[in-house]
Amino acid sequence: MEEKQYYKEKRISSSSLKYFEQSPSTFQKFINSELEQVEKYYLDRGKQIHMAILEPDEFKKNYTVVDFEVPKSEQQKQFCEDYLKYLQTTYNSTSTVLLSEEAALVEAYKHNYKTTAREDSILKLAKGLKDKVNRYIEYLTKRKQFKDILSWSDWNRITSLKEGIIKHKLAKELLSLDELNTKQAWNELQIFWDDPVHNLPCKSMIDRLIVDEENKEIILVDLKTANTFKDFKERCRDLGYFRQMAFYWFAIYWWAKNALNKDYKDYTAKTYIVALKTT
Repeated sequence: MEEKQYYKEKRISSSSLKYFEQSPSTFQKFINSELEQVEKYYLDRGKQIHMAILEPDEFKKNYTVVDFEVPKSEQQKQFCEDYLKYLQTTYNSTSTVLLSEEAALVEAYKHNYKTTAREDSILKLAKGLKDKVNRYIEYLTKRKQFKDILSWSDWNRITSLKEGIIKHKLAKELLSLDELNTKQAWNELQIFWDDPVHNLPCKSMIDRLIVDEENKEIILVDLKTANTFKDFKERCRDLGYFRQMAFYWFAIYWWAKNALNKDYKDYTAKTYIVALKTT
C-alpha cells in the first residue's frame, strides 16, 4: 500500500490519540479530515530521514540533490523553462517537431529578450546565458523525475546521520541487515488491525521490527528526530512516545498472530527509540 493511501485510511492511530486527549469531538473531526493540517518543514525532513535510513532504495527513487541558485531575474528563469520546453517538443500548424539544442536556445532567448541581432549572435548570447544558469536547468530537469530536490545542507545532514548510526555500536546493530540470516526484519511495516477488546479499527506503521528466533527476542525499533537531546526523557513523556510504543505492541502481536500465524508471547520483547540529532 502506498504511504498516501495509509494516511487516507480512517482508523485509529497512535498519533490520532492526541486529538482524543483534547476531546472526543476533536478526534472525530480529525478522523473526518475536518481539521486543517499545517504542513511543517520539519515533518517533511523527518520523513526524508526515515526513508534514507529505513528504505534507501526508495529514497534514491524519490530524492536527489542539486546545488543550484535560482536565477536573479524573471527573464532568466523563463529562459530556462522555455529552453527545456522547446528542446522537448514544439508545435507547428500540422505536426509536432523536436528542436535541436541550438534551435531551442535561440527560440528561448528570442522569446525573453528583445534583440535584432543575427541568429549566430543570438546563439552565442544564449549559450553564454545557459552556462550561467546551467545548474538551475539541471534542477528543472530533475524536478520532474523526483518527489523532491534536496539542498546540499539537507543532503549532508542525512549523510551525517547515517554515518553517525554506523559509528554507534547498538544503533548500527539494530538498523543493519543481518548478514547471517538469523533474524527477520521488516521496515516501515504497515499494520491494519482490530483492537481485540473493543473491536475498533486501528492502524500502525512500525519503523522497524526484528524477530530473533535464535535468542527468542522480538524487537521494536523506532526512529525519532530532534534538534537537541536536552530533556529528551521529558520529551518522550510530553509527546506520548511511551503510549505510542505500547500501541505498536498491540499491533505487532495482532499482526504476528493473524499474518504470520505466530505467537511471540514467550519471546522477550524489547523496545528501542533511536534518537537522531538533526543539528
